[in-house]
Amino acid sequence: MGCADEGGETAEKRSEVGIIVDDAIAFHGDSLYDAADISFQLRDRSYTVSRREGKYVYTSSHEDSLGVYRRELSNAGFTETLNGSPLELTAKDSLLHAESVNSVVYFTLLPAFLNDPAVYKTLDGTDTLSGKVYHRIKVTFDEQGGGVDHDDVYLYWFDKETSRMDYLAYSFTVNDGGSRFRKAVNSRRINGIIFQDYENYKGPSPDSLMHISDMFKAGKLPMLSTVELSKISVSAK
Repeated sequence: MGCADEGGETAEKRSEVGIIVDDAIAFHGDSLYDAADISFQLRDRSYTVSRREGKYVYTSSHEDSLGVYRRELSNAGFTETLNGSPLELTAKDSLLHAESVNSVVYFTLLPAFLNDPAVYKTLDGTDTLSGKVYHRIKVTFDEQGGGVDHDDVYLYWFDKETSRMDYLAYSFTVNDGGSRFRKAVNSRRINGIIFQDYENYKGPSPDSLMHISDMFKAGKLPMLSTVELSKISVSAK
């Protein structure tokens, strides 16, 4: 996603936000995001990612007693097959399954998408977690191009020294709303791209998002799950 009009922010602040995000993208993978084929496993599903010059193809596949399901999301749209035969999905299910693929790729490759056109980002000051000082960036989305969850609000914490994204949080309004806080763990660089696992914590209502790191530091967020990637492969195109 990219930086839209920054509204009332000054040119100086726009530049500062852009520099912080650009440095983070460069640190995590830079141009390799659009110059490599990526595959990984998350829980029981296998994923592939191919991006080049604005074109993309994301796939996920898993197997059950009926056979192998394969989902493909690209510029051309979304398709799903079972054992190679197309499935007839309702519009609702097609949207949900496409968003499931997109969401996994989005989180896996963060912060790669923070310069996409639908992104509206602002500098939300600094924060200190575990003795490190971070730039905190707030991200919202334009309705046009922002996806089905364009009302969600995200926060990202970028290490002021290294530019690494060590924490993120987001609020959501579906299913009565809520928030989540993620701490990056097991950070590793594979053929030039950083991949991270996450500890996933449950936050309270969406309107508490701006205070969620204080709740995390106070030990008030219960951990819901861990997000662990495996079988990661990065190959040059």
